[in-house]
Amino acid sequence: MNLVFSFLFFIFVLCCVSKEDKCHKNTVAFQNNLFQSHSILKVHCKSRSDDLGEHFVKFQDTAYNFSFHDNLLFTTIFKCNLWKGARMEYHRNITAYEGDLLYRCGALYSWDIRDDAIYLSENDNPEKLMYSWIKG
Repeated sequence: MNLVFSFLFFIFVLCCVSKEDKCHKNTVAFQNNLFQSHSILKVHCKSRSDDLGEHFVKFQDTAYNFSFHDNLLFTTIFKCNLWKGARMEYHRNITAYEGDLLYRCGALYSWDIRDDAIYLSENDNPEKLMYSWIKG
């Protein structure tokens, strides 16, 4: 019985590794479109296993983005803290990416950061308003 279990586990591992090689990474991107304030956007994202540190994105500068493969055993989740304003007086904690039970390949989560709110476009679909800013 142990031999059968070991063989099946070996086949499972081979399937997962080869799938990751063929699977494009998922990407999360943050674009600073703070037109009224032209303030700097501060982004700090982390998952259970990765702390990506603080990043500062200037108004209409190149988007800050990161790419990754979904975790094979557990759902991948990236939580991010966003700040804006002259003294970073507006903030919001968001779930920037949450994996699914199925392994996801090549997903693009584009966050459009605006003065009024925070919008998301998944895989080039129309944007949806997701979060409002909190002052304080």
